[in-house]
Amino acid sequence: MRSAGKSDIGLVRKVNEDDFLCLKLNDLLKIKNPEADLYLCVVADGMGGRNAGEVASSMAVNEIVEFIKEKHINVLLEKGTPEEQIFDLIREAIRYSNDCIYKKSLLNSEFIGMGTTLSMILIKENTLFYGHVGDSRIYIIRKNEITKITEDHSLVAELVKQGTIKPEEAVSHPQKNIITRALGTEYNIEADLGKHEMVQGDYVLLCSDGLSNLIEDNEIMKIVLSAKDVDLACDNLILKAKENGGFDNITVVVIHNDKDGDSNDR
Repeated sequence: MRSAGKSDIGLVRKVNEDDFLCLKLNDLLKIKNPEADLYLCVVADGMGGRNAGEVASSMAVNEIVEFIKEKHINVLLEKGTPEEQIFDLIREAIRYSNDCIYKKSLLNSEFIGMGTTLSMILIKENTLFYGHVGDSRIYIIRKNEITKITEDHSLVAELVKQGTIKPEEAVSHPQKNIITRALGTEYNIEADLGKHEMVQGDYVLLCSDGLSNLIEDNEIMKIVLSAKDVDLACDNLILKAKENGGFDNITVVVIHNDKDGDSNDR
């Protein structure tokens, strides 16, 4: 498994309010010869006044890692962990992160109303488990096909679902950036959960909307497949988003299920 992640401030924003994580938990905990390799990747896109968005996204990533590392890592590293335990872990990690952000926003006037999207994956034994809140995205690229496995929690996505606007109208809709669900904005949060079986050669891509708003899905796929490695795929995707305007912060994580390659996690 090879993986890389990168974030760029873009060409317009003064602060990068995105954050991300891409790592092999076995290496983080220095566990040798584990029963199963376990990968964790997260992308968060913060929102709020002043530096509140930056704080929210950073907290989301850090609290997710701490929750998993401190409370549940031993169960995950065992072979044959029941799927429901993994889904419960993702659900509770997101709720814990939401609680931390929400409480911080109540205790400090600078952070009132802050929030963040969150898209996270756990990969174990070739099964990808995900949790998702907001309009960051998770894609699977298999051969010459790209599939978005998350649903945007946004106003335009709701309008498309209701038939009020057409999918092609959503791309340039003036209210495109309004999200309907985010971590930290309410006491309770409900995340979308799911899983996807991976095969050798698959790519997984997580990104903030600073990428997906500026590059069409098929173009994302072409850039990933044409890159010689996952590092270059991240670089080329960010470069293309900036060529197309770079109006927002741009964050992307790319994972390649290449069993013959060395891990490049970061």
